[in-house]
Amino acid sequence: MTNLDSAAAAATSSHAVPSLSGAPAAMGAAGIGQLYEKYAPAIHAHCRRLLGSTAAARDAMQESFVRVLLRNRDLAPGEEALRYLYRTATNVSINVLRQRAVRDRAIPEIAARTSAGMSSGEGHADRQFVRLLLDRVDATGGSIAVMHFVDGMTQVEIAATLGITRRTVFNRLKQLERLAKALLEEAGTA
Repeated sequence: MTNLDSAAAAATSSHAVPSLSGAPAAMGAAGIGQLYEKYAPAIHAHCRRLLGSTAAARDAMQESFVRVLLRNRDLAPGEEALRYLYRTATNVSINVLRQRAVRDRAIPEIAARTSAGMSSGEGHADRQFVRLLLDRVDATGGSIAVMHFVDGMTQVEIAATLGITRRTVFNRLKQLERLAKALLEEAGTA
């Protein structure tokens, strides 16, 4: 029995968490199974692209489907289901990245001493810069950044996926640019 099967069994058992709206559970094991079969490869690829690890991507993908199941979302395979799963997977992946950043902050002094006098590499510096930038924005700002700069989505696509206006996406991207510029200036003067 897989983690997803276990979650499906738990959510459909007599001990299932009731939905917040008081409506009966609409998504059962069969419904989530259909979504999983149809969208799991795309969601896994998205998570792998964001997290850079197949194992972490698998965990994030499964967590995304479990969240759909536990939140009793009634999603038929289609555009709405894909958008919801994509948004959920993005949020789960961003949370994983934030947890990594928190864990990584516990040892910055050791890392600095270890690499004293040695170049840490451009890729590492880029990742640190992105972490600093994502720490300064909310979850929606982080989602917009990932969708635009990593996935190459247009503002219109991001707006449709997140359920916000294109103008909001534009404003958030401008805010990200200002924050990035401030961080670069800060780093240049330090």
